[in-house]
Amino acid sequence: MDEREKELWRKTLSGESAAFEQLVLPYRRSLLHLAYRMTGNMEEAMDIAQETLLRCFRYLHRFNPERNFRNWLFQIAANLARDCYRKRRLETNAGRDWLENRRVDGNPDPQEIEGAVSSQTRAETISDLQLDINACLGRLSHKERQVFVLRDLEGLSIKEAAALLRTSSISVRVNLSSARRKIRQLISGQKAAGRPGGKNEM
Repeated sequence: MDEREKELWRKTLSGESAAFEQLVLPYRRSLLHLAYRMTGNMEEAMDIAQETLLRCFRYLHRFNPERNFRNWLFQIAANLARDCYRKRRLETNAGRDWLENRRVDGNPDPQEIEGAVSSQTRAETISDLQLDINACLGRLSHKERQVFVLRDLEGLSIKEAAALLRTSSISVRVNLSSARRKIRQLISGQKAAGRPGGKNEM
């Protein structure tokens, strides 16, 4: 924390709630961007950003003011994004199980299928959409996505990303290298398909 943040931190702990708003205001937008890049879903990102601020306020008394405040906020948001990913994966698996059961029991209702596995369908049809950075992120594994967002989009160092994710610098480097390679391949595929623009040049 810098001196200004430390002063706002002390005021917040002493009961001045307005100081908390001043403390977190510079990070509201970056938190939302981080959450969106990690989830690819704006509704989930908004929930994560809001919950991050709530947890920040709740546990501010435990925070060490000698630490980097932004990185602490990012750590909370990254943990929440990971939990969100796990929940989504469980729901997707449950949807697949439900669909398999419907196939066994009889012909499923197309509208029911669409409602139950809509999130999975969106993920599977992403290759048919015009690729952009968020689409590229959606093709990475969760670990690759985390390190790429933190290192290449948010500008954290390898060491900072490793500390935030509670993993080793080697793990961050391995996943970052894999993420960069996949994104290069996706962008190359986009160019080969004549994108952006949607039409091949004549």
